[in-house]
Amino acid sequence: MDSIFFTLSKFGTVLLYPLPLFFLLAFLLVLKTKSGQGKFRLFRIVLFLYLASNAYVANLLVQSLEKDYPPVAIQDVPKSDVAIVLGGMIQTISLHPGRPELSDSADRLTDAIRLYKAGKVKKILFTGGSGLLFADAYKEADLAKEIFLGLGVLEKDLIWENNSRNTFENAVETKKLLNEKKLESAVLITSAFHMKRAAGCFVKQGITFFPYPTDYRATNLQSGAFELYIPSASFLDQTTLSIKEWVGYFVYRAKSYL
Repeated sequence: MDSIFFTLSKFGTVLLYPLPLFFLLAFLLVLKTKSGQGKFRLFRIVLFLYLASNAYVANLLVQSLEKDYPPVAIQDVPKSDVAIVLGGMIQTISLHPGRPELSDSADRLTDAIRLYKAGKVKKILFTGGSGLLFADAYKEADLAKEIFLGLGVLEKDLIWENNSRNTFENAVETKKLLNEKKLESAVLITSAFHMKRAAGCFVKQGITFFPYPTDYRATNLQSGAFELYIPSASFLDQTTLSIKEWVGYFVYRAKSYL
């Protein structure tokens, strides 16, 4: 009985989600539209949104970014002077200002701590200020420091940079700190989908590093999960993220940032 309830609850709640409900209403609207031309235009709009929120399309796009950076086991990471952690995982416009709130890319931060505690890096350099327009009262690096200290990283082993606003500036400001602190070997930690652009920026600045990708977004499409066949806001977000990252990569190439 519990299994039946679980199954029905999964099917039933789908109709309460905004995207599936939108597609249901859009389908009914297409059926009611009398004009063939109007029907076709509406269908194209709905199809575009469906593809953008589809697991298979989202997966294809994010894998195009992640495929060159497979996971690396901690034991395979060379011992280095410092782990360079790129920001992008702390909410700086939270309803509760000043309180560190981790977002989807939290693996960047937690994996840095894992490497530190495994003795793979001696120090952690966190780079990231505020990438938001007109909202820079709270800097990500300042909030990250509180988390690192709370999770056992010694203050003497922390270096933070809170002026950079994007990946290019992360690399420029990090280069200055590495020279100032006389740190030579480094592990670069960022999301797998972001590593292509980040690595290009850091190479351009003459920084030698070992890439440690994390925060993988690709989905196992062979799992057979029912949710894979339903348009989802999470897949729409993944599609948006991938498009943004590819656009950023080509813009950076045009600007000679990488």
